[in-house]
Amino acid sequence: MALSALPRHCKHHVFPSFHGPDVRRGFLSYLLKEFREKAIDVFIDNDIERSKLIGPELTESIRGSLIAVVLISKNYASSTWCLNELVEIMRCRDEDKQTVMVIFYEVDPSDVKKQKGDFGAVFDRTCAEKSTDEVERWRQALYIVAQIAGYHTSNYDDDAVMIETIVTDISNKFNDSTTSNDSNSLVGIGTHIREIESLLSLESAEVRMVGIWGPSGVGKTTIARALFRELSSTFTHAAFIESIEGKFEQNYRDAHALMLHLQERLLSKTLNQKGLKVDHLGVAKARLKDKKVLVVLDDVDDLKQLEAMTDKTCWFGPQSRIIITTKDIKLLVAHEINYIYQVGFPSTSEALEILCLSAFRHKSPSSGFEDMAIEVTRLAGLLPLGLRVFGAYLRGMSKDQWINSLPSLRTSLGGEIEKVLRLSYDALSEEVQELFLHIACFFKGGCISYVVGCLAESRLNVNHGLQVLFDKCFISIHRRRRLVVHNLLEQLAKEIVRKQSVSDPGKRQFLMDAQDICDVLEENAGTETIRGIDFDLSEVRGDLIIDERAFEGMSRLQFLRFRKRGLYVNTNLLLPQGLKFRPSKLKFLQWDQFPLKSFPREFQPRRLVKLKMKYSKLEKLWEEPIPLPCLKLMDLSYSDYLEELPDLSNAPNLKKLKAAVCPILSEISSIGKSTSLQVLNLFGCQKLIVIPSSIGNAINLNTLIVQLCKGLVELPSSIWSLKKLKYLFIGGCAKLNHLGPQLRSFPDISGNITEFDMSETAIEEFPSSIMVFSCLRKLTTMTAESLRVFPDVPDTIEVLLLGNTGIEEIPPSIKNLSRLTELSMPDCKKLKVLPTNVNLQSLSRLDLSSCTQLRTFPEISTSIRYLDLSNTAIEEVPSSIWSWSHLLELNLEDCNSLLVFHSFPDNIEELDLDLSNTGTDFSGGDSETVLPLHINLRGCRSLVSLPHIPYFVSLLDASDCISLERIDGFFTNPERCLSFANCFKLSEAARELIEVSDFKFALLPGGELPAGFDHRAREGLLPLFFRFKACLLLLHGKYEAESEDEGASEFVEWMGTKSLSCDIWCVQNGVYVGHGSCKYQLSEILGLTEHLYFLESSISLNLPETDVNVSELHFEFKITGEYWDVEDFAVQLLEDPNVHDDHGYCEDAHNEAEYKETADIKIGKFTCRNNATKKQFKR
Repeated sequence: MALSALPRHCKHHVFPSFHGPDVRRGFLSYLLKEFREKAIDVFIDNDIERSKLIGPELTESIRGSLIAVVLISKNYASSTWCLNELVEIMRCRDEDKQTVMVIFYEVDPSDVKKQKGDFGAVFDRTCAEKSTDEVERWRQALYIVAQIAGYHTSNYDDDAVMIETIVTDISNKFNDSTTSNDSNSLVGIGTHIREIESLLSLESAEVRMVGIWGPSGVGKTTIARALFRELSSTFTHAAFIESIEGKFEQNYRDAHALMLHLQERLLSKTLNQKGLKVDHLGVAKARLKDKKVLVVLDDVDDLKQLEAMTDKTCWFGPQSRIIITTKDIKLLVAHEINYIYQVGFPSTSEALEILCLSAFRHKSPSSGFEDMAIEVTRLAGLLPLGLRVFGAYLRGMSKDQWINSLPSLRTSLGGEIEKVLRLSYDALSEEVQELFLHIACFFKGGCISYVVGCLAESRLNVNHGLQVLFDKCFISIHRRRRLVVHNLLEQLAKEIVRKQSVSDPGKRQFLMDAQDICDVLEENAGTETIRGIDFDLSEVRGDLIIDERAFEGMSRLQFLRFRKRGLYVNTNLLLPQGLKFRPSKLKFLQWDQFPLKSFPREFQPRRLVKLKMKYSKLEKLWEEPIPLPCLKLMDLSYSDYLEELPDLSNAPNLKKLKAAVCPILSEISSIGKSTSLQVLNLFGCQKLIVIPSSIGNAINLNTLIVQLCKGLVELPSSIWSLKKLKYLFIGGCAKLNHLGPQLRSFPDISGNITEFDMSETAIEEFPSSIMVFSCLRKLTTMTAESLRVFPDVPDTIEVLLLGNTGIEEIPPSIKNLSRLTELSMPDCKKLKVLPTNVNLQSLSRLDLSSCTQLRTFPEISTSIRYLDLSNTAIEEVPSSIWSWSHLLELNLEDCNSLLVFHSFPDNIEELDLDLSNTGTDFSGGDSETVLPLHINLRGCRSLVSLPHIPYFVSLLDASDCISLERIDGFFTNPERCLSFANCFKLSEAARELIEVSDFKFALLPGGELPAGFDHRAREGLLPLFFRFKACLLLLHGKYEAESEDEGASEFVEWMGTKSLSCDIWCVQNGVYVGHGSCKYQLSEILGLTEHLYFLESSISLNLPETDVNVSELHFEFKITGEYWDVEDFAVQLLEDPNVHDDHGYCEDAHNEAEYKETADIKIGKFTCRNNATKKQFKR
C-alpha cells in the first residue's frame, strides 16, 4: 500500500532506534528494504557523528517522525547513544503523543523491564561511573518501553513473517494518523470526545466500560476511532475491533465456538500476536488481568459478543478502559454498563457544514447554492451519513444539475444509505419489522397511547415492539410522548413497502405516494393487502373524482388519512355517486374536506378509535345512532355546515370532542351522555347560546373551552359540580356577565381549577370565593375595561395576565403572592400606583408597557429578568435596578418623560436596552462598567456625546441621534455592528475614529469615499487568505413614488433589510484562476439618503496549489432588490493577513495550511464600472 504525502510538520514516517552491531546486517537490512518498497520514509543517521549526547539535529529528527520504532536487542543497553535516544523517544511519546512501536529481537521483555539476565548485565556495565540521575532516566525509559505491546521474535517462525507484519501494521498506523488529521476537522468531534472522556474518567484506577449508543449513520464508529487514536498511546495495549455485528455466526457450529473465536480475535489484536489460539473462555482473563488495555468493540449487536470479549471488568488490569458502540441500548444495560453516551444528531448549522464539506470541500455553500444546500440538509434529517453521501453525490454538479437532482433526493435513498439502514432493519424480528412499517408509514408523530390503542387488537405486541425499536434507535420519543422516526428511516420504510409490489400499488401494505393513491382510487384497484392510506391533498391539483366503490376491495383497511396541509388546498375530492363503504376493520379515519353531508347508512366502523373530519361539509354525521365502543377522539372543527353534535350515547369511551369554529353549531344536547369525556372544545362557535345543564353528567371533564362563543350568555350551574374540571376558558364570551349562581359558594370544585381565562367578558369583578381556588396557577382577564379592582387571588397563583383593564393600582397585598412569576398589565391606561416595599421573590417577568399614567417605578422585585416599561410616564429609573443580578432585558422605548438614566450595571451578562425616542442624558459611567451586549439608542435626539463602549458590546444602534457629535474611545471588537444612520452632526474626528476601528459593519452619513480607502492599492504581497475593509456608497431608488396604496408601507418595511454579496476573482493573464465570495446582511437602511456602509471581512481564494503569480484582483459588490444601488466603493487591504475569522458568510473559506506555498499577488491600478459595481486591481 503506497502512503500519501507526509503532513507538513513531519519530516519522516519512521525514526528507528537500534544497536547496529546486533541487527544492521541481518534483521534491520530486510526491514529497511520492506520500508522502501512500501514507500515508507525512514530516518537514517549515517551522516550524524555519534557522541555520548543526543544533539539537536537528532532530537529534531525524532520529533519530526510520525512513528518511532525501537528495536531492542541483547546489546541495545551497551550504547549510551541508544539509551539517550530511548529517553528522548519516551519524552516525545508522553509530550507529543508520538506513536512508539517496539520490537524485542531475541530478548525477553521482562528482562528489559527489570534490567535482569544478560540484558541486565550489559546495562549494569554501561551504568558504571554514570551519574545517578542519568541511570535513573535510562531505567525509567526501559521500564516504560518494555510494557508497550510489541513484536517478539519468539512468536514468529521466521524473521520474514515478522517483518511483513511489522511493515503492514506501520502502514496502517500511518494511514490511521492521516485519518486522525482528517478527524480533527470532523464537525463537532471535539465535543463528543470531551463528553466521552468525562465518562471514561481516565485518571481513575478502576476498570471502566463505556457504551456509545445511537442510530446507524450517526457517527458512533467515527467518534470511537477518533477517541481510540487520541488515547491508545497512553495504554500499554490497545485494540480497535471493528464491525463485530453479525459477522461470524454462520461460520461456527455453536455459540461456544463463536465465543472462542471472538476471544481469539480480542487477544490477537490486543497483544499483537497473530494466530493465537483459545481453548477455553478463561484465557482472556489470564492474559490481560495485569495489563492496562484500551479495547474498542465496534458495532456490537449480541450479548454473547460482550460475554466472550469483555465479560467482567476483572479480566483487565487497573486503569483499563473498554468502549462499546452499538445501536441497541438494551445490550449495554444487560451487560451492566452504567456509563452510556448517546450520540445525538448535529445541530442544523453543524449539519449544513458537514454537507458543505462533502459537496463543496469547504464549510459553507457556494454562491447561489445556499437554499438548495439547506433543503438537502433537511432531507438528510441531520444524519451525518446521509449528509456525506448526499454531498458526495452532488459534488461537482452545476446549479441546474442540483435543481434537477433534488426531486429524486426528496423521494429515495442513496444506495449506500439504504444498505446501512437495511442491515439494521433485517436484524429485527418479523413482528417488530411490521410494527416499524406501521409507525414509519402512518403513525409518525403519533402519541404512544394512541398508537397502542389503534394497534391493540392486532397480532403485534405493541408495547414490547416499541421498546425494541427505541432500544435499537429506530424511533425516538419526544415531548408529550410522541413517536419520532428519522427522515431516512421513513424513506427506508417507504422503499420496503414499494418493493412489496413495484408495478401494482394496490397490492402494497401502505399507500403514501399521491400519484399511486390517485391511480388506485380512480381505477378501483385497491385490494385486501392495503392496511393504510396516507394522502396529502396538497400534492394534487384540481378535482379528483372517486367512484362510490373505490374502497370496496380494501376489506382489511385499518387506517385512512386524507389530510389538508396548509390553509389553501385547491384539491377537491368528489364523490358524485356517494360512497359505499363498509369499514369493518377501520380504526383511524381522517378526511379533511369530506364532501358529503353525512356518512352513508352502511358506514358503521365499530373498531374506530379516532375520527377527524375537519373542514368537512357535514351537516350531521349519521341519520341514526351507531355503536362506537372504541372511539376515543372526535374532531369536527371548521365544519361550516355542521348544525348539531351526534348522539354520543353509543360512544362510552369518548375522551376528546373538538368542534371548534363551527359557525352554525347550536345544538349540543347529547353532551351529557358522554360520561368519559375529558376535553370539550367549542372555541368560536358563535351560534351557541346555551350549554345544557346535562354537562354536569360529564363527570370526568377536566377541560372546557368556550372562548369566543359570542352568543353564550350564561354557564349552567351544573358546571360547578364537575369535580375534575381543571382548565376553564371563557374568554371572548362578550355577553357573559356572570358565572352562575353557584359560583359564590363554589362547593367542591375549588381544589381543582388550575387555569382560568375570562378575558373580554362583561364580568365586572371577581367573586370573593375565587380565593378558595387552592390549585389556581394562571388567571387571564385581558381587555376587560370594566374590571377596576386588582383581584384578590389565592397565593398559589403563578401567572397573572391583566392587560387592558381598568385597574388603577396594584395593592400592597400583592406581596403575599410568593409564587408569582409573571405579571402582565400592558395598556392599563388608568394604572398610576405600584406598591413600595414589596419584593416578589419569584417574579421574573413584568410588563407595564403603555401604562401611560405610571410615573414612578419602585423596587418591586430583585428577581426580574424581563422588564418592559416602554411608553410609560416614568421620569427616573432607580439606581437600585442595577443590583438586580437576574435582569436580562429592559425596554424603555418611548419613555418621553425619562430624564435621568444612571450608569449601566456591572453584573449583567446580557441586556437588550432600548432608549428610543427619549430625551435621556446618556451616562456611560465608569469605564470598567460591564455593558449589555446590545445597546439601542435610536432616536435619542438630545444625545451629544457617546462614552467609551467596552469590547464585548456586539451591537450599537445610534441611528437618528441627530445631536450626536462626539465619540470617546475606539471600537475594537471585530464582531461589532455599528449604526450611526442620520447622525449628520458627527465631527470629523468621530468619523475618522469610526473608519479606522474594528467592526463587522458600520453605517454613517456620507456622500464621498474616505481618503483612507486608496483607489491605488499599495504594492506588496497578498496571501491566499487575507483580510480587507470595504466602504460602499449606497443610494436608494425612488420606491416612495411607486405605490400609494396601503400595502406599499409594508413592502417598504420589508425592503429595510438587505443582503450584500462580495465576489473576488484572481486573474492571471486574462484568465480567472481563483474565486472567493462572502455574503452579509445589511442593517436596516430604510429611508436613508446618501450613506456610507463600512464592512470588514476575510476571504480565501481557491487558487491551484502550484505557484501562481496573480496579476489582478476583481471585486464585485451586489445588493439585493431593485431599490438600492452601490453607487461607488473602495477597498483597503489590511496589514495583518494572518488573523482568521468568520465575520462574513465566507463561502469558500479554506485553511491556509492546505496550501504548500503562498502565491504572490501584485496590486496596482484601480478601475470601476457600474451598474454591476465591479472593480479590479491590476498590475
